[in-house]
Amino acid sequence: MLELRDLHTFYGPIEALRGIDLEISQGEIVSLIGNNGAGKSTTLMTISGILKPQSGDILFEGESIRESAPHKIVRMGISQVPEGRRIFPKLTVRENLEMGSFSGRGDAASAFEMVFGLFPVLQERQNQFGGTLSGGEQQMLAIARALMCHPKLLLLDEPSLGLAPIIVSKIFKTIREINREGVTVLLVEQNARAALKLSRRGYVLENGQILLRGNGAELLNNNDVKKAYLGEQI
Repeated sequence: MLELRDLHTFYGPIEALRGIDLEISQGEIVSLIGNNGAGKSTTLMTISGILKPQSGDILFEGESIRESAPHKIVRMGISQVPEGRRIFPKLTVRENLEMGSFSGRGDAASAFEMVFGLFPVLQERQNQFGGTLSGGEQQMLAIARALMCHPKLLLLDEPSLGLAPIIVSKIFKTIREINREGVTVLLVEQNARAALKLSRRGYVLENGQILLRGNGAELLNNNDVKKAYLGEQI
């Protein structure tokens, strides 16, 4: 479904991604783990068209989207949940969700039915302002907003950031449900253990380069991953 080929992305003179190669097949959950500054969010923003690579290519369903504008990429079926949620605090929950359906992909009524099924609390609070929700509820709203355009591929950037463990568990269960509904997921996450347990495959990013790749179980049992990302003494 998605292929990154020798991708190089810069912030001014600083090379943030240095020859990234990555593949995601339809129906997978794939995780991208790494420390702060490794290039994880940059990878997602480059896929979404927010950042433009200096070289390399991005193929989505066999078509290059390297030069496509972000709104066109959304219409093709890629939706991103940004780090930090970035909901609209002075809009109601329902208005936030309506903002997510701007692309015109699919039917808004069926999208509302889907997201309210996944997140019943949002249906209960649909007339509340987004800024009055708890952190966990705001994360649910950010994910639901991204689902409103019926994406084929969902990009999730640190969905567990700043949340209590019980809420993190709920978020990860919901990600699995979303995947079971047919949505392919690329998950960027510092909670490496939870991400790799959830994912079919994973990539370890370090200093803008892919350091390791493999299935989730292989990476969980890799000594370098255990030491660097799981906090285990080897």
